[in-house]
Amino acid sequence: MKRFNAALALCLLAFGCRASEPVVVPTAEFEALLSAYALVKSRYVEAADDKKLLDGAIAGMLASLDPHSSFLDKDELDEVRKDDAGEYTGIGISVELDAPDMIVTAVTADSPADRAGIEPGDVVASIDGATLSGMRLPEIARRMRGVPGSALAIGIRQGGAGAVRTLKLRRAALLAQTVKTRAMAGGVAWIQLSAFEGNTAHDLVAALKALDTATAPRGIVLDVRNDPGGLVSAAVGVAGAFLPPGTALFSARGRATGADATVTVDPRFYQRPDESDVLADLPAWARTVPLAVLVNGASASSAELLAGALQDHGRATVLGTRTFGKGSIQSIFPLAADSAVKLTVARYFTPNGNEIQAHGITPDVIVAPERARNDATRLVLREEDLAQHLEAMLPEEEEAAPPTKRAEVESTRMFGTRDDKALAAAVTLLAPDSAQATGANGLLGKLAPGLRHVVAVLKSLDGAD
Repeated sequence: MKRFNAALALCLLAFGCRASEPVVVPTAEFEALLSAYALVKSRYVEAADDKKLLDGAIAGMLASLDPHSSFLDKDELDEVRKDDAGEYTGIGISVELDAPDMIVTAVTADSPADRAGIEPGDVVASIDGATLSGMRLPEIARRMRGVPGSALAIGIRQGGAGAVRTLKLRRAALLAQTVKTRAMAGGVAWIQLSAFEGNTAHDLVAALKALDTATAPRGIVLDVRNDPGGLVSAAVGVAGAFLPPGTALFSARGRATGADATVTVDPRFYQRPDESDVLADLPAWARTVPLAVLVNGASASSAELLAGALQDHGRATVLGTRTFGKGSIQSIFPLAADSAVKLTVARYFTPNGNEIQAHGITPDVIVAPERARNDATRLVLREEDLAQHLEAMLPEEEEAAPPTKRAEVESTRMFGTRDDKALAAAVTLLAPDSAQATGANGLLGKLAPGLRHVVAVLKSLDGAD
């Protein structure tokens, strides 16, 4: 075992482990692993490939940790790079593996999946006739993607129940358009963020500059409902558009030396290499305009960091339902030229020290979505529902209001319609004398007293009756 331990020591040094961080090698367990390897090599019915065996051993080890740690082969590494750039070929869905089901968590607007009617909460039952039993998430993602224009048959169980419906789609080259803007009543701007990709902060600033007319917006509704997250640096850039430089956005706490850190509105945390500061030419009103943030159970990861920062600093009122609760950080460590380990290394906490993992962000004002008009009742899948999820370190704080029941999945098709209660409440909050607010008065009377108080304050500041 001496030769093996020496190799392990070199590996640990490559990952930055120091002498003050001793790693105890469980000799008996490693001997059992090597014995299993030897048995496969000598007794298996066919000759086994060494790389496949050892890659599988690493993948199995990581799969035993939590849903977000995994082994990445060459193809998967390539996909990570494409995702970071916001470019990929596929049908436009994000999924979570909740054994034995593969559940859709987000759908890209105007993608093949969106046009086919796939919605968050649907279960992927098969891909090109192959059931997903036993497949790893990266393998499933690889099967989803392919050459633009190529056909894909996907079996969908709508709402997670009932018969499987096979949809025949064609893959498309998708460049994530993550920022959309729409004018609302009363001079309010509604900005939807569908994900956090490489260009998201840049596109947000462009949207804000487009709103920089003779009259600044009366308020902005920042909508991160059904936003599965993405690049943390992009979320930092978005937060920096609304918060002053130097403001603490979140902290990270991990076990390894150097894992603890506080991220602030600072170019080193959001600026892309070889590019100028994307926040350098913000409109003057961007960091003072009244702000509301919409969230739901499919708002995850970077979306939760953004909402938590704006909420803790009192910069925005958060409306909707409790978020997904994905409050862990993954880092990618190369193993070789064609493989890597994606490993959960720390947890996220809001500026006030509230833990996001398995808790999520609780809105200031709870606004439950309109009940879906179909037979299937689809409840939101949250981090705490995933097998082997990390338990929260801190107990959840008691809420001023009774905890809400698990919300139903919201369809993006309902956003912006007359049934969009959360958006109506946000517009009422920011422009209480608008035409849309008139139609929302009945809803406002049913909401938390805190929202009515905020509206009253806004009226007094605005000089409204």
